[in-house]
Amino acid sequence: MSAYGFLAIWCEIGAYDLGDYRNWLTQEHIADRTELPGFLGVRLFEAPDNPCAHFILYATQTPEVLHGADYSRVLDTPSEWTRRIMPRFGPFDRALGKQVIKLGNGVGTHVVVLKLQTPAADQRGLHEGIGRLANLSGVVALRLGQLDSEVTDRHSEEKTMRGAPEGQFDHLLCLEALSDEGAAKAEEAVRAALDAMPGVACADIDRFRMIYGEAPHELPS
Repeated sequence: MSAYGFLAIWCEIGAYDLGDYRNWLTQEHIADRTELPGFLGVRLFEAPDNPCAHFILYATQTPEVLHGADYSRVLDTPSEWTRRIMPRFGPFDRALGKQVIKLGNGVGTHVVVLKLQTPAADQRGLHEGIGRLANLSGVVALRLGQLDSEVTDRHSEEKTMRGAPEGQFDHLLCLEALSDEGAAKAEEAVRAALDAMPGVACADIDRFRMIYGEAPHELPS
């Protein structure tokens, strides 16, 4: 079975623009992606202590969907609403790649998300060490994604409106939990586990809670 693809986005927006940003996401921007062939769905999260900080995670049938002409066309033909909202972004990051590990069934309401730098890591040891985290109390699933720097760095009209470097890490790790308390405990555990993995460094770690989801079968008929 082919690996799934993922598209991950971190974005902060000013409080004044928060309503416009969320309307843009849920009324236009997300559906422009989920209606494309090969997109399986998306979840939108906010930081528990900062509703202006968001994490967005898309799943695709294969990583190749993110290289395809349909997605490229969307990136190169931004709407007027997109052109208005993107220059207002605060801190922003974006990464694309393939899912290499998925343990556990379903999805959680809260996630711990880590950007990992792994240039010197033993990949087998990395996978085994991360796999042990799937048995944490309150954690229902774990995902490890490997970034594709070439597709992440690809030029597009949308990218010119952001400008800053994106996807400056190697792996994306998501632990899915049933509560913020469970996610907080998972964060402590994963920090300790990474200390025992040679060649692995955590570039960033955050917790988020889910506020919205979308899949092709939920779109208007």
